[in-house]
Amino acid sequence: MSKPRKVATRGGLTVIFPESLDYALSKRVILVTDETGKRVAGEISLTDEERHWTFVPTTPWVRGKHFLVTPVTIEDLAGNNIGKPFDVDLFEDPQRSPSTSTVKIPIDIR
Repeated sequence: MSKPRKVATRGGLTVIFPESLDYALSKRVILVTDETGKRVAGEISLTDEERHWTFVPTTPWVRGKHFLVTPVTIEDLAGNNIGKPFDVDLFEDPQRSPSTSTVKIPIDIR
C-alpha cells in the first residue's frame, strides 16, 4: 500500500492486490475513514486489471489517524474472500455463516 503524500495535499492512496477484484463490489465497499469512523469523501478508481485500487480524497488530507476499511466478504473474481476459506461448503455446515466483520488498516497522515 502506498502512503498518501502529506497533510494538506490530495495525494492518492493506492493498494495493490495480488488478484483482480470484483470491480463494482470493490468500488462500493472498500473505503477510507477518519479516526472517528466517518467516511472520507473521495474518488475511487481500479486499474491494472482491477488489481490497483486508488483513493484520492475530495479535500486535502487532514493530520491524524485514518483507516482503510473493507468487509471480510470482499471477493476476487473466483469468489474467494478473507471471511471464509474457499473450500467450505456453507450448505453442509449450516451453523457456520459468513462473517460480517471488517478489516481496518491504520493510515497515519502527517
